[in-house]
Amino acid sequence: MKILKNLGASLGIFILALNAAYANGVEPTATKKLEVNQIQSMLTSIDYGKFLEKETKLNISFFVSDQSEIIIVSTNNENLDSLIKSTLNYRKIAFNKLAFNKVYTIPVVIK
Repeated sequence: MKILKNLGASLGIFILALNAAYANGVEPTATKKLEVNQIQSMLTSIDYGKFLEKETKLNISFFVSDQSEIIIVSTNNENLDSLIKSTLNYRKIAFNKLAFNKVYTIPVVIK
């Protein structure tokens, strides 16, 4: 019985931690179509063949500086992190609805 209580408590803590991870102020779907299309076109110029052997999903966290430049905060893929940053950092984009200096996250699938 004590084991079941501990298991239940552990599961509850895990769920709370998972919710906290998603509620950290990052908006995964907050970017608008114009901005996503621009970032997508920049990402298609990369030759991923040297870095990947199969389809990969990653999240790219970024913000837009006061000079309308993309600043990559992080990705969830160590192998592609520096490549993505070197390709996208300080590139100017046109934007509609993004706020300056607010972190946004976009999901990306690389095939």
